Amino acid sequence: MESTASTSDSASTITTGLSEVNINQQSPPIILKEGEIFDPLKNLNEKQLEAFKEIKSNFSDLTDPTDIAFCTDMCFLRYLRARNYIVSKSEKMLRDTLEWRKKFRPQDIQLGGDIREIGSAGCVYVNKRDKKGRPIIFAVPRNDTLKNVPSELKFKNLVYWLEQGFSRMDDSKGIEQFCFIVDYKDFGSGNMDMKTNLEAMHFLLDHCPERMGQSLFLDPPALFWFAWKIISPFLNEVTLSKVRFINSKKVDGKRTFAELLEYVDIENLEQNLGGNLDYNYNIDEYLKENPDPIVDTPPITFSTETDSKKQKKEKKKEDKEKRKEEKEKKKEEKEEKKKEKEEKKKLKKEASFTKQQENADEVD
Repeated sequence: MESTASTSDSASTITTGLSEVNINQQSPPIILKEGEIFDPLKNLNEKQLEAFKEIKSNFSDLTDPTDIAFCTDMCFLRYLRARNYIVSKSEKMLRDTLEWRKKFRPQDIQLGGDIREIGSAGCVYVNKRDKKGRPIIFAVPRNDTLKNVPSELKFKNLVYWLEQGFSRMDDSKGIEQFCFIVDYKDFGSGNMDMKTNLEAMHFLLDHCPERMGQSLFLDPPALFWFAWKIISPFLNEVTLSKVRFINSKKVDGKRTFAELLEYVDIENLEQNLGGNLDYNYNIDEYLKENPDPIVDTPPITFSTETDSKKQKKEKKKEDKEKRKEEKEKKKEEKEEKKKEKEEKKKLKKEASFTKQQENADEVD
């Protein structure tokens, strides 16, 4: 499914191989009365409610406090929506996520630890909220200039900031999604890391369903569309409907984004994006307000590979070794047969020579 988009001042649609998706239509914000707590079950139909009850019952076997805390009612509903309320598929997806989180403990990532170098660059950070109360995760690709940082650490840095965004959500107010703003100003080929981008996309699809509420891509350059053509086929129409491309206009020599103000109040928008907020990300200032978690367990190797990928890789390695052993064995067997054949030939020759000598002796 190939996706294309207009690069006009405000692209309004994305054309996919299936249909044309309206990307300007926003869902209305959740409005609660004072003291009212959001009820995620309120608007479910009968079948959806039955599916919710079934999946919640299926997870009554959980004993780990971290797993129990993760599996809120809204969490169950996110995984159900991601798999069209098919309980078996939703359950598998959620159990895979719990297994991944148990193994890699993303909630224990320390910004001041092994990701400090990439975390200091300001490629990704969390700041303020949009008009719906959703935390905003900013990405600034031009800041990704570190050549010696492995993609595993870049991915780990992204996961850290996603966790920071999740921690700012509030189920009681119905806030379970984030707003993602990517500023492509001065973006170049040196800032493009397709490996990390694809891994991040698969991570979001596999372990963070229904978390992305809005994606706003600012001033996407021609180079961006090359990457978009690779990534967009993996996205469904619901996800594509949450994507908007916005180009800036210069006012008094400064970039302004009129359409961006539809999503973010001007007081919460940074000055370099046309807002009034005087803010520049600084890792030390951020850590003062958001200290790293104290982790008693030993550090782990953070991998972007899923267990299934690892198993396939290990099996492929085992098969290769097996084929090599079989090849060596056949070679040895061939050498043995050759030796046996030469030995038999030698014995036959010696026997023939002996017989000739005996015949010669008899003649004499």
